[in-house]
Amino acid sequence: MGWGNGGGNRGNEGWAVHGTSGLWRSKSVRHSRFRWVKSRGVIGIAILVALLLIVAVEAFRYVRIYNDLAEGKDLLVGAADLMEQEGLDIAGDDLGEAAQRFESGRGKFASASDALGSDPFVLATSRLPWIGDQVNAAKDVTAIGVTASDMGMEAAAAMRTYQGIRDAQGGALSERVVPVLEAVEPNVVVIEEKLANVQETRAGIADDGLLGPLSSAVDQLDDHIEELKTSLADYRRAARMAPEVLGYGGPQTYLVLAHDNTEMLGTGGFILVYGFIVFDEGRLERLFFDDVGSINPTWPPATNGYIDPPRPLQTYLLGDWPMGLAEASWWPDFPTAAQNAIEIYHANSGTQEPIDGVIGVNFLTLEKLMEVVGPITVEKYDVTVSSQDVTDKTLIITHPEGTRPWETDRYDFVGYLAREVIDSALSSDASKWAPMSSALRTLGREKNLLLYHTDPTVEGVIADFGWDGGLKGAGGDYLMVVDSSLRSTKLNLVVEPRIDLDVSIDWEGNATDVVTVAYANDYSTWSQGKDPRLAALVTGHGSLPLYGDYLRLVVPDGTSLREVAEEGTPVGAEDTWSEGGKAVLARFFVLPLDAKKELAFTYAVPLVVDMSEDSHEYRLFVQKQPGTRAIPLAITIDPPPGWQIISTELDGEELEGRPNRIVTDLREDRDVVVRYGSR
Repeated sequence: MGWGNGGGNRGNEGWAVHGTSGLWRSKSVRHSRFRWVKSRGVIGIAILVALLLIVAVEAFRYVRIYNDLAEGKDLLVGAADLMEQEGLDIAGDDLGEAAQRFESGRGKFASASDALGSDPFVLATSRLPWIGDQVNAAKDVTAIGVTASDMGMEAAAAMRTYQGIRDAQGGALSERVVPVLEAVEPNVVVIEEKLANVQETRAGIADDGLLGPLSSAVDQLDDHIEELKTSLADYRRAARMAPEVLGYGGPQTYLVLAHDNTEMLGTGGFILVYGFIVFDEGRLERLFFDDVGSINPTWPPATNGYIDPPRPLQTYLLGDWPMGLAEASWWPDFPTAAQNAIEIYHANSGTQEPIDGVIGVNFLTLEKLMEVVGPITVEKYDVTVSSQDVTDKTLIITHPEGTRPWETDRYDFVGYLAREVIDSALSSDASKWAPMSSALRTLGREKNLLLYHTDPTVEGVIADFGWDGGLKGAGGDYLMVVDSSLRSTKLNLVVEPRIDLDVSIDWEGNATDVVTVAYANDYSTWSQGKDPRLAALVTGHGSLPLYGDYLRLVVPDGTSLREVAEEGTPVGAEDTWSEGGKAVLARFFVLPLDAKKELAFTYAVPLVVDMSEDSHEYRLFVQKQPGTRAIPLAITIDPPPGWQIISTELDGEELEGRPNRIVTDLREDRDVVVRYGSR
């Protein structure tokens, strides 16, 4: 019992002691656990705070990188826009500002590039699928920004070089073109090298799967690369062409053909006046113009044989008269017309005067040049003409019943005027270099300044520059509409044509083309408010009330004509033949005053589509006739049934909405590309 009690007491004591110890240990454990949990919470919070700090730092870094990229882009674009808007005549302060923007932009891009290149997270993610493409593309675009800024600074340096020559030397534009091109050559070489680096970097950027902002940046980059490539190619062409054309390898003599585009013919109109220009190392050594009738005023020709005119000219205009220099512009291919003009001139003049090339101009040429040089006064006639009235006044003065000094011939005024305008243009002082250069580029692009050289190598350079006026289009579909006025009227001043082309493509890649040319001779409306002398002379004072046009369509060789309709009535083609690697479809028609008429040509062009890829490609080149203005042009292209258009391009620009109908004009040549595939 005692034992039991003792045992019991001991047991109780033991319990008590044990219980106390256990309680202490339990509290200790709880405290320890609390301290551990508390410590773990503190550590967790600390880790979370650290992570937040890291994220904040990284976010700040990425925000800074983003801001650097955005600011760099804005600086780069702003500088480029400033230089483009101001052009060659950009003020010195503005040029300095542009250069500073390029430099600041480079700093921003370089900062972003360094940050992206050293960031551990960027380095780690660059190896991951998909996101790695985004990261690497961002790094590449940033590196390209650095190089692009360098290119901008080099372009600014080239501009300073040009302005230095302009301000220090001045002189005639024709004498300074080659020195300027040579002076900026080192800058161009650097830009070309850096562009090659940009293209190499761009080639490594994935085209698919990029996030919106990156994809947009890459698309913009591609556009700018193409623009820069075009500009550099133009420089290279000019650098090759200018020394040859301007006589740096010896004096160059050019026969000048002044076309009357109010009386259209193949390369811009009948030739009223001819002349000669001689360049020697850029200097204008000779400038002479005269009436074409002065070459051989006697009939029949006394010193040469009879030159057979082409059948349409003989049938509708010349009759028994021979081919003369006035009609040498019959051929729409200017190299062909130029070669024939040289031959005709030598035959009609009885001389073998060396001729190195031929230059073609028209009234639109004079208008554009006079926009730069300003009004011209022809002292002998006491007449001042401007770009707005040069055509009208010239027609009035040169008309058979026009008023002019008794000792002058009918077309002498044109010779005096052409000499004054061309001399002023080529001798433009430094203040007009930039606008004159721009005017000359526009004239060449719009086919109102044509150039041919007898040296095949030089002619190849001219053709590469786009000033040769030759028939273009190798492969694909092709169209050139050529009007020839064969009724001795000036009604091309009044008549307004419009061209519609409808193309239907079949499964085998053949095209059926329907070309509808609509003419409106709204003489009564046009003549309202006009000088009565001008209104009367365009119709020969009423003796020539009909516009007579020999219409030619130049189309791909191998074309098969199906039908020609006039006002919806089938009439057939009058002539078909091959010329210069093209087929020609032709018909003569007449158009009374205040009347309208449509002619439609339907023909098949075989195997015109490139079907080598999954998306088939149809190409069309529509060439402008020299001497014409912006003729309205509408093109509709229908792919085979069940197929849909994937993309539509006009002159290298993709059109939104992938339209199958394009409405434009023929101010210049038009290049159309349509890609289509199965639905």
